[in-house]
Amino acid sequence: MSKSMSKFESGDKMHVFLVGSGGPIPNPKRVSSCIAIIAGGEFILVDVGAGSRRTLAGLRLPVKNLSAVFLTHFHSDHIGDLGEVNMNSFAQGRDHKLEVYGPEGVEKVVDGFNLAYELDTAYRVAHHGPEVIHAEATSLVSKPISIRDPNDAELFFDKNGLKVHAFEVDHYPIKPAFGYRFEYKGNVVVISGDTVKTDNLVKHCKNADILFCEAISFDMLNTMRSGNIAPNLKKILLDIQNYHMSPTIAASVAKEANVKKIVYVHVTPPLRMDSLEENYLAGVSDIFDGEVVLGQDQMRFKLKPKT
Repeated sequence: MSKSMSKFESGDKMHVFLVGSGGPIPNPKRVSSCIAIIAGGEFILVDVGAGSRRTLAGLRLPVKNLSAVFLTHFHSDHIGDLGEVNMNSFAQGRDHKLEVYGPEGVEKVVDGFNLAYELDTAYRVAHHGPEVIHAEATSLVSKPISIRDPNDAELFFDKNGLKVHAFEVDHYPIKPAFGYRFEYKGNVVVISGDTVKTDNLVKHCKNADILFCEAISFDMLNTMRSGNIAPNLKKILLDIQNYHMSPTIAASVAKEANVKKIVYVHVTPPLRMDSLEENYLAGVSDIFDGEVVLGQDQMRFKLKPKT
């Protein structure tokens, strides 16, 4: 284990970094979806949206020690930087192939990125030499997750005390799409993925210490739709409201699941002024009396062991 990684081992804490807290609409304050979790010597990224590679660099996380990437689904704002994350990780010395877990279809995504980066990778190996770039470590490896019972969660990752379950969420017509539940030393962190509210979502968020929950503001999107924008964009801004949650709906999930803290992610539309942040969170505290955090890129969370 590298010196840079060893500092995260002290006290068996679970470290969570909000790398990208934004959605698909270009956003000067937030890049697209990405969350990093480090626990038990494992370093996991959940989604790798556009811009996440640069934010990872700003956080100075030890990407050479990256264990795996978990994808919730395959919308572009959740996979856009997969090739760049892979390349930067092996360029900094990663000596193992990077495993990419996700729903059925992850094989196509991984094969596509491997093909797209094939020439780039060959150039780098030839230029810098095999003692710098480990050629055998440059490829992504797909690891499809199959959930046998759609009402249950599937334990698919269990290493060094870190257990991760995948569960189905409703992001139709994207199917399957997943959320992830991380458990380590008595702490629970849940990442909702993109979804509407379902009983299954509430069940798998139960008693989480932190729920990283997607939400888009329907009111703010409808205000945008009332403006002078292209007809196709107006239609898209309406359509996306039927497979996401609003901040208040997400708050009801947190309340029913007895979550301690909710961190809003996939923040949409862009919130360019403080007053818009207040509008985005309007009504949330009336529903959920736990801790509410509006996600910002580069936020850090540290959970001390309970067991």
